[in-house]
Amino acid sequence: MEQTNRSDETIRKMAADLLLNHKEYEGMIISNYGRKVIQMVYGGSIDFDPEGLNTVVNGEKLTYNDYIDAQINAIGKTHSGFQWCFYNIPLGFKGQVEKASNGHICFQRIYIEGMYFDGQCSEYKEQHVWMDLAGFENALPGDCFSFFAEPYRYLKTGNGKQIDYGLRNPESIVKIDRYELPTDDEIMDQELETMLCETCFLSESCDRMICTNQQWRETTKKSMKALLKKSNNM
Repeated sequence: MEQTNRSDETIRKMAADLLLNHKEYEGMIISNYGRKVIQMVYGGSIDFDPEGLNTVVNGEKLTYNDYIDAQINAIGKTHSGFQWCFYNIPLGFKGQVEKASNGHICFQRIYIEGMYFDGQCSEYKEQHVWMDLAGFENALPGDCFSFFAEPYRYLKTGNGKQIDYGLRNPESIVKIDRYELPTDDEIMDQELETMLCETCFLSESCDRMICTNQQWRETTKKSMKALLKKSNNM
């Protein structure tokens, strides 16, 4: 479905319903429609790769336009930590049990450790996460576990079609002591650090070990953090 040689007018016809429902993303949709592109947006991302449609659990009946529509509908509402894991390298998870019901278990807080493909590690967190009970049959509320699991994405239809992310097939399950989650500030800092590394004009020659553009990095990070906090409080 790669649309490199298609005119904007052809794409407009193919994506007519998307453009009608999501006018604010018109330019992005026309530019990326049918391409192997993951477009970052405020609050999440949109995966335009047509092959990604095949990875959505319960999404067998989705058309390509449905697939893009469901992602846009979910922006700002997904388990973003699991979404990050889906596109990068998860290293492990920790969870504290809240309750179990009907063959499923709910973790009231999930700690996420993962790594970018360049070797840089990051931490995230999620709240109130349901998983299959298999492997946790003897768990009690308040118990904590470390484990590995497969990030996946699925279609949910409770409030319109949306694509969300979760964990399945847990393994290497070990009961552990209580643990701490990273703070919102710590998560914001690491996301800004990653963004600054990617946008720095020295990025292609940098080994990500020693920053040679430290003054610009600190000044820009301080300004961006202030803007984000102001935006979140509005």
